[in-house]
Amino acid sequence: MAASRLWNNWHSDNNTCAAISQIRLMRDTNRLQEMEVFLAVVDEGSFSAAALARQMTPSGVSKMMTRLEQRLGVTLMRRTTRKIHITDEGMDFARSTRGILAALDQAEREVGCGPVAGTVRIASSSAYANHILAPILPELLRQYPELEVELVIGDGLVDMGGQPIDLAVRAGPLPNSAMKARSLGISEVITVRAPGSLEGSLAFAYARRDPIWREGGSRVRATDGNTIAALALHGNGTARVGHFIVRQELVTGQLERVAGSRTVREEFHVVYLGKAAALPARVSTVIEHLVHRGRVDR
Repeated sequence: MAASRLWNNWHSDNNTCAAISQIRLMRDTNRLQEMEVFLAVVDEGSFSAAALARQMTPSGVSKMMTRLEQRLGVTLMRRTTRKIHITDEGMDFARSTRGILAALDQAEREVGCGPVAGTVRIASSSAYANHILAPILPELLRQYPELEVELVIGDGLVDMGGQPIDLAVRAGPLPNSAMKARSLGISEVITVRAPGSLEGSLAFAYARRDPIWREGGSRVRATDGNTIAALALHGNGTARVGHFIVRQELVTGQLERVAGSRTVREEFHVVYLGKAAALPARVSTVIEHLVHRGRVDR
């Protein structure tokens, strides 16, 4: 009955971590603790060594093993003055027990109360992914070796509720929605061209919400800001781009700012669905990394 109530509370309150905390408390008094202590005896080879590993007394371990055998109605181990011999039934029980505890640990990891592990799917523009995310990703992956990142690249908006996307990096004004947002800073949007470039402007091939991107009469258009910057670099025309995309090319002189053009600003955010406190650890960890290391105005 207690387990049933926990399961119902888990789903009705959407408070998974709290439910798992309750399960962890139950492990001190219920069958899960007996399983853990039994495996300690199997692995350590004696009650005294198992007691040391579990921070119990040898007599406490002995009494718990006696209760376990009485409840199961089977002999799990034979005791002599020198050693403990695990019976065939005990070995079968040990294998099953390891599977049960491993499944519980996996469940805890999946809901975010365990280690940072699993795949985080990020929707991002090519510009942000190439110039901001790529350089800071190795640090995160080294720190969390069980973490995997999958990038969904595109400048268009992604339906986070209808696709398996954990978070998205978005530029410009945010629509009113159920999404939560954390700032990634403000990007300077500048106008650049390559020395000797063709006349005319480069522009986006689709309508963007922010009026700062509205251009007219463009001979070359693209659906990706990173591609527009590359087109400008090769002399195809004048382009309005985020400063962080062309920072290096401005230093080397491959691109130059157009004299008299005005600088505008564009906000970047990492957005996600749901409450921050209920996010899996894998997702919240990536968000914090982006907020602290992935700003566009560094």
